[in-house]
Amino acid sequence: MQEDIFLLIESHRLEFTDVEQVVANYFLSKKEPLTIDKLSKTLAVSKASITRFCKKIGLNNYKELIFLYNLSMRRGKDEKLASTAVTSLYHALATRSSAIFDEASVDEFCHLIHEYKIIHFLGMGFNSYAGADFQFKFSRLGKYVRVISDQNSIKLSAEFAEKDELIIACSLRGIDDSMSQALAMAKERGISVLLITANQHSPLKSFAQATLMAATLTKEESLGNISPQIPILIQLDIVYERYIHLYSDSVQKWLQAEAILTQ
Repeated sequence: MQEDIFLLIESHRLEFTDVEQVVANYFLSKKEPLTIDKLSKTLAVSKASITRFCKKIGLNNYKELIFLYNLSMRRGKDEKLASTAVTSLYHALATRSSAIFDEASVDEFCHLIHEYKIIHFLGMGFNSYAGADFQFKFSRLGKYVRVISDQNSIKLSAEFAEKDELIIACSLRGIDDSMSQALAMAKERGISVLLITANQHSPLKSFAQATLMAATLTKEESLGNISPQIPILIQLDIVYERYIHLYSDSVQKWLQAEAILTQ
């Protein structure tokens, strides 16, 4: 089965240079397919840049890009079948998430979250979107949550965090040099660290007191059929539900206080 060119381009979106973003936007806008010479002039980018764009998304050359582009443009869209395909993928992802559920790790997460009032949530790209969800939920429960999503700020947070603060690191792939440096620094300074990753062999695990394993995405899912933060959000929802169960008295007090303030 040929890959959908639009999903293929989106799956590499975070890797593109500014020039490659211009090329990507042209094709994602579903404009007229042009020869490489005409496209170069239309976008005011070099033919070499267009070729590098093709290589970056895993294609051999521009001709292959145009072939897949035309194929994707002609492909019929059956909304009912599309809905069935997507919901099936979500069901499979939920099943894999359930299979790797580790109650002890979840309880350790909840315990440390309960112990600390200030929490630094470290995550770049789509990982930071999961951080925003965590921030929304736990801020209502009396936690001060900072979501840090760029390399420099991540390192600074690890360097200046206090021992009465908690760091939650989120990296689905679990391989990131800047995150590794930050967590190593945090561990050396005696800062408590929690980790969420889908990589069982992630080097980041050695810096964490507890690790939650998220489900890995299949090749089809990683092309954009499912938002990449979903496996992380599933784990965070599990933590949130468990936290409310374990610390119901504390949660109830904060919710009552919130109700009073909003009256």
